[in-house]
Amino acid sequence: MASANSLQTSITGDRWWGGFTAQITLTNTSTQDLESWSYSFDSPHLINTAPWGAEISAVLLDNGLTRYTLTGEDWGEKIPAGESVTIGFNGSQGTDLGNEGELSAAMLFASDSTDAVMSQPSAESNEESAERTDISTGPAVEMPPMTSPTADHGMGDHGMHHGHSMPSTSNGEFIDINTWGSFHDSNHNSEHNELIGGRTAITTEALLAYNALRDFAGLAPADIETVGSWAFENGLTNNSQPGGNDLQGVGLWFAMQGAKVGWISDASYDPQILADIQRTARLGSSGDVMQMIEQFGHEGFANYLTTNQLEDSFINTLKMEPHYGGWMHGRTHGFRDIEGVAIAHDIHHLTVLGWDQNEPFMNDTFDWPQWPALDVSDNTVINYYQGIVALEDPLSENLENLSGTTPLIGSTTSEPPLNPSPSDPGTVQSDPLTGAPLEIQVSGDLWDGGFTASLNVTNQSNQSIDDWGVSFISTHQFYGESWGVDVSTQELGDGLYRYELTGADWAQSLAAGQAMTVGFNALSGEDLSGDASLTSELLMASGSELMLL
Repeated sequence: MASANSLQTSITGDRWWGGFTAQITLTNTSTQDLESWSYSFDSPHLINTAPWGAEISAVLLDNGLTRYTLTGEDWGEKIPAGESVTIGFNGSQGTDLGNEGELSAAMLFASDSTDAVMSQPSAESNEESAERTDISTGPAVEMPPMTSPTADHGMGDHGMHHGHSMPSTSNGEFIDINTWGSFHDSNHNSEHNELIGGRTAITTEALLAYNALRDFAGLAPADIETVGSWAFENGLTNNSQPGGNDLQGVGLWFAMQGAKVGWISDASYDPQILADIQRTARLGSSGDVMQMIEQFGHEGFANYLTTNQLEDSFINTLKMEPHYGGWMHGRTHGFRDIEGVAIAHDIHHLTVLGWDQNEPFMNDTFDWPQWPALDVSDNTVINYYQGIVALEDPLSENLENLSGTTPLIGSTTSEPPLNPSPSDPGTVQSDPLTGAPLEIQVSGDLWDGGFTASLNVTNQSNQSIDDWGVSFISTHQFYGESWGVDVSTQELGDGLYRYELTGADWAQSLAAGQAMTVGFNALSGEDLSGDASLTSELLMASGSELMLL
């Protein structure tokens, strides 16, 4: 039987606005190889479903915490004698950890204990264990019997495998680009352990930011296969025809690049903006990023992101490292001629920064510039990236007629808001849900075991409404993640919960005629799998209705 001290753990990481990146180093101090392991802990935070070096499962506990179990996978599955592996994950803050600084074990776990408790495996499943109410206060490492050391201590394949079902967060359940293949031998700085200085992996969250920019420009959403096909058709790839999962990986990579750059107005464009805003997204504050978007972006785009709750996805896309996964050289190394002085691949290096993240257009070692790109005119570069967004010829003028309007995502034409008559300032439109000047429309997405609720709140009066709030009864359990509202719940018994939602942060006040979209995640108290999307009828218990506080 293994000693309780034979597997030691340490927790490090970084905190950022609304979230964190955690790294757990597990060291096998024994003389025997550890073939597999699992690590359980309780936390108030919401952990993303795409860890590296491990797979994750979660069970919601009765005390409002979540019990997470990490199990070694791929290169993180085996820990040779005397060696360590470092696995990690991103998460959303369930309790306030601040906007910057290092992450500690006390911050990650539900107690101040940072000492791992190790136990031998039992016939009891993780799920059964997690349902207990007398939970332990510290994390636990579960180890199967150890085997003799072998000569093969290699890390193995660094590819990631996902597909685990977990609730969406404000970051969402997103797919890593390595799912469609990896080309780590094609360039430097493509591995997870090379993502330093706040750089992050490329995931499908970039598609949200990309389609937000397309929606702002009045264009229909595009999937990654469509973007990938466009890239191949325009000679922006290594190979002339896609094979395997090339359309998905290439499409996601170009969607990320288009979102990173295409928001900048032609008149404001300067390559240095890409260094400054990516560095600020990775190491600074979200507020500073939004100020830069307001200053350098197309008129109205910053307001559009705020109105549609897309700041996080846009900022997270700015953090992504283009070299991650090796796709930049392995598949998107385009040879299309650019002004006779460079090729498409050189232009792609605009978003690659040096080690100190102060210079754009750097090479894949982050050591020196991608020299040919420096000879390309600014007008060609910005139109190239706007061409990625428009899915048009990247060497033509693109996105020249943005109106600067701020439509809501998915909206088409809409009637103007019903404003009170000037001669009768007290006349307002009453909402059938609340019976008051505050109109609320419920929508949202369903996922396995839960949903994301979106409430579009409109002030139909001619006066500002401050500190608004609504309440309702629901069979569904709040999961601890909300945006634009503070959520408090009270368990009423018989599987019912009373919700009170009050405007918070940017949505605390509503000007006359103003609309805001707020929301939260919840675990479903009944089977919603047969429904296409969330409605007010599905959100609220039978006989309940929205009431103003």
